[in-house]
Amino acid sequence: MATTERKIHRREVSDADLLRESELFDEEFYLQQLPKLREQGKDPVQHYLTRGGFNGKDPSAAFSSRSYLQRNPEVAAAKINPLVHYLRIGRAEGRSMNPLADDIALIVESGLFDPDYYRHFHPDLPEDADLVRHYLRFGARRGDDPSELFSTTGYQRQNVDVAKSGANPLLHYLRFGRHEGRIAPRGRLREPYFDSLFAQQWAQLAPLPVAHLTSVTPRVTVLTDSVGPSSLFGGVGTSVILAILLANRFGATLRIATRTEAPDPSVVATLEQASGVRLEGALETAYVPVSGDAELAVADDEIVMTTSWWTTRATLGSTVPREQVLYLLQEDERMFYAFGDERLMCSETLGERGFTVVVNTQRLLDHLGSPDNYPHLAEEAIALTPAFPGGLPRDGAGLAPRPEGKRRLFFYSRPENARNLFWRGGTVLSRAVEQGVLDPDEWELYLVGRRTPDLTFPRDTRPLVVEGLNWLDYQALVHTIDAALVLMDTPHPSYPPLDLAAAGVPVLTNTHGSKQDLSDYSANILTAPATVDGLLEGMQRLLALSDDREQRAANLRADSIERDWTTSLAPTVDALVERFAAVMRSGDVR
Repeated sequence: MATTERKIHRREVSDADLLRESELFDEEFYLQQLPKLREQGKDPVQHYLTRGGFNGKDPSAAFSSRSYLQRNPEVAAAKINPLVHYLRIGRAEGRSMNPLADDIALIVESGLFDPDYYRHFHPDLPEDADLVRHYLRFGARRGDDPSELFSTTGYQRQNVDVAKSGANPLLHYLRFGRHEGRIAPRGRLREPYFDSLFAQQWAQLAPLPVAHLTSVTPRVTVLTDSVGPSSLFGGVGTSVILAILLANRFGATLRIATRTEAPDPSVVATLEQASGVRLEGALETAYVPVSGDAELAVADDEIVMTTSWWTTRATLGSTVPREQVLYLLQEDERMFYAFGDERLMCSETLGERGFTVVVNTQRLLDHLGSPDNYPHLAEEAIALTPAFPGGLPRDGAGLAPRPEGKRRLFFYSRPENARNLFWRGGTVLSRAVEQGVLDPDEWELYLVGRRTPDLTFPRDTRPLVVEGLNWLDYQALVHTIDAALVLMDTPHPSYPPLDLAAAGVPVLTNTHGSKQDLSDYSANILTAPATVDGLLEGMQRLLALSDDREQRAANLRADSIERDWTTSLAPTVDALVERFAAVMRSGDVR
């Protein structure tokens, strides 16, 4: 055929005669597409032969140049005029003179194209738009579905050969796939089922995809949202420290599995340096995105430590046995939300049973385990006592020397976390400056926390915003602070007041429920009602205590804040070793 086609290409004059004699070349039709040819007096046949046919111009309504070349790529590659090829060779071979019309007819007759459905997802198309033609030219390439009965991208995922070929998925299915036994996947729903909407809204609650393994090497897995240098404060850091000590006791591997971004294994070294805890075994990481695109391999002799109610709910809904689940509960997580669906599902998760719960501090456990909350936790949960190794030793030389210049006031500023009462704290600082309680000529304000906005307090007082610190840098900052305001609308003290008090820094925090007096931790932690007037009065006491370095040092020597994680967590780890002995049967308990 190639030799014949080359001869055709060279016989341009006879090709022109061939077109003039053919009913498939309509000069008037062609000139209507290119009116300038008429004005210039050019021959439409010659134009079509040399340019128009290759640029997608049609010689008549009955013949499609573009679709003929697309359907016959060898003709396009040989640079042969499409109508000339059809008249000399294609018609005799049974090739279609208008493949696009054939494609449109095939799709329309298939019942797999729903015009109303397609227009629903393309509301900007003109009313008279040819929707099937639009799907063929644009929609399929963008992955649009022709109806709920067929998924364009789904067919390509199922049939890699089709995706690689560049063929239109629907046309391939209609011409070949259905006869070959290939499956037509369902398309996107026009109005999704409620369950689909629920799954989209609450993707993080979907059952965790799990692949089950048998193992002779025990493992402790921490399942959390993310682990990075600036996310090790408080809860995430505590979970990894507890997991390290538990893995060490069982002679197990530690694995960190994250759900919202890939884990950063380097943070474990930073955590070891800051906490004084060392991992004795191997470290593994895994990324199990909320999208469900990957499975978490879980062995029979493995503890899966969840770090929030949503990771707990996803794990409890999976095939991980409940006796292998350890939920580290570090807050009354209902307080994250206003009354509504999230709070309801959180509360339901806290009420679940059949797995082990560790609660951060006995004070929080007393609150959660009260008769009005979850009394089963009082009987079944294990309390945890955190440690603050960044603090000063009680029997040391006293307070750290303060830096030169203005005194420093630390405000724990996290506007995106409602429980941190950013707006109440900011109001108190503004009133304190206005009323002369806090003199900006003597004090420099440090607003410590993510997403703190740029702002100015009265008397043109510009605070220094600090965010993104790793744990070591945060500890270094704490030792330069003279006083701190840390608000937390929760029934337990939270970590920052203990961090600061352990370094001899006086701290003011708000009362809440059973959290009225925290002097059993340290007399350097002051409390006040969360009213503006109550906190202003507390600020006066705070600044007076800041001036009294001798009293602060005495409070430091008398505090009960733990400095060593291994010591503080020993009772918790002992209880967990006993609780999980049957699960970690192959471990070498130390």
